[in-house]
Amino acid sequence: MKMQTRVTRRIIAGILGAALLPLSSISVLAHEAPCPLCGMTITQDTPTQDNEVALKIGRKRIEYKCVYCALAEARTEYKGDLSISAPSEKKGEPVVLKREGETWTALPEAPYFVSPAKLKHKICQQQARAFTTLEAAQKYLQENKDAVGDAKPLTLAEMLQVAGIAPNASSDSAPADKAPVEKAPADKAPDADHGEHEGHGEHAGHDQ
Repeated sequence: MKMQTRVTRRIIAGILGAALLPLSSISVLAHEAPCPLCGMTITQDTPTQDNEVALKIGRKRIEYKCVYCALAEARTEYKGDLSISAPSEKKGEPVVLKREGETWTALPEAPYFVSPAKLKHKICQQQARAFTTLEAAQKYLQENKDAVGDAKPLTLAEMLQVAGIAPNASSDSAPADKAPVEKAPADKAPDADHGEHEGHGEHAGHDQ
């Protein structure tokens, strides 16, 4: 009787294991999806650094490889109110961008961003990032010159313009001593095949 019970338990355990394995595999594959904009595999979060960018609109949650990808697709693909959670230098504390109507705001209220003139989508999770302070952005630039090149810290208004979005009164204004950044054409999208995106206006023309 005891022998039959042990055999039965082993059979049940084997069946459950076989049933759960495909589900776990499907879960991993679904999580490691390509970015809807650039087509590159979304870089997963690590124990020490967040990488995944999430756009939320209504009940939908869409993940992107970097904050530029999310902003660029918010401009062309989604209408109405939405939010974007962009990883910051602080694990578990993203910079949250919100669009209500045509107005963009952020929490914290004065974040900074990094996005070089030529964005390489193979490593855009390193090149296009958000930061809670100017000091954090400057530190990142100093420590990651191989990835970001000669990029400079950007205000919210400047980052919106890099993504082809017109700034608004609620976002930080560009410094007075800088020329305005040209708005990207509505039908222009990054070249996913080459994995690069050239910046616009004052952010264009810097070689990596």
